[in-house]
Amino acid sequence: MPKDLAKRRAIESVVRELFRLYGYEEIETPTVEPYELFAAKSGEEIRQRMYVFKDLKGRMVVLRPEMTASVARVVATKLRTAPKPLRLGYIANCFRYDEPQRGRYREFWQAGFELIGSSQPEADAEILLLSSELMDRLGFSEYVIKVGHVGLLRGVLGAEGLSEEEQNHLMGLVDKAKYEEAIGFLESRRASNDCVKLVREVFELGWLSPREAVEAGRKLFSSYSEADRPLENLEEILSLTLEAGVDSKKLSVSLGFARGLEYYTGMIFEVFVPQLDIALNGGGRYDNLIELFGGPPTPAVGCAPGIDRIALAMEMLGLYQEPPPTKYAIVIPLESELRGAALRVAKILHEAGIPAEVEVMGRGLSRTLSHASKQGYKYAVILGKREYASGNVVVRDLVREEQREVPIEKLKEFLAS
Repeated sequence: MPKDLAKRRAIESVVRELFRLYGYEEIETPTVEPYELFAAKSGEEIRQRMYVFKDLKGRMVVLRPEMTASVARVVATKLRTAPKPLRLGYIANCFRYDEPQRGRYREFWQAGFELIGSSQPEADAEILLLSSELMDRLGFSEYVIKVGHVGLLRGVLGAEGLSEEEQNHLMGLVDKAKYEEAIGFLESRRASNDCVKLVREVFELGWLSPREAVEAGRKLFSSYSEADRPLENLEEILSLTLEAGVDSKKLSVSLGFARGLEYYTGMIFEVFVPQLDIALNGGGRYDNLIELFGGPPTPAVGCAPGIDRIALAMEMLGLYQEPPPTKYAIVIPLESELRGAALRVAKILHEAGIPAEVEVMGRGLSRTLSHASKQGYKYAVILGKREYASGNVVVRDLVREEQREVPIEKLKEFLAS
């Protein structure tokens, strides 16, 4: 509906301003994509909720459930040799067969920032900084960016001999907060007692400040060298993010954090507000996805703010500012032979950038003025036979309830002033 769409457009305008400021070029990808594009690394949760069907040639296709895989395909094909880094942005509708509920829709809108070509921690920090600035610009004062690193748990699980498929399954359980089930799965795969104990302790730690998380990580993962580089990487990303100006109180870190998508390889995060238990934004590093689609090895990191969810949160917190009314002037012909003249007068105003609508319902003057006042129009431009023959119209100020005769040639200057 118009008011709902106005809220979405207000958020999109802030996103596009960040595209401009940070140097992200906007792209658009197809709504319908090959099934294989998303079946590869989207994760079991999303695979089960994709809209999948056959086209007229019998090919399996989907309505895109998210955008990162589509962007990765574009980079692997059309932007394969483009100079790096690439900063690509998008605003797009996506589709998942979820159970509709507050903040969850089967068709939903995402924005996105994808920084492609850099493996440096400052690229990850830029995405976190962008996410923080988006919340600030939209008026959120209380929010938390929950950060983790999939390399920590994957390093431990890999050292224990778990296959990538087994790791994906366990990370999916962690993403759903099924911690005991994850521990049981580890034990069923005959992981060492030290590993099971470590993972349990990681889950029990919960959310920590950046400094507490790094200190705890050094102690907990000391016997797994495979976790050294991920922990160092996470520490550097957090340090750069704090140095860039993000408030430390807005960063919360978990050493056992996971997200539902299987393509993440490094830092991951989600953004929450206290009043809503669903993430408003999320993302992370995906260094292998572009190569999976036939491109050269290309590191990448990005995020996808949920526009519908942000709009819901803004409404709940009273952050949305109603835009000024778009109704400005209504042009009313008093005689049927002046209908074409009314259209011409409206066109003169349009060319001057002044919003004007023509009365097209065939109502009389009094009913039209009553309707215009209720709808919030500021002015009525009335075309009478006598006045129009003299090159004039009557302009009625609907707020002050005053009117005067104005030459048509001076009408746009009069209304503009």
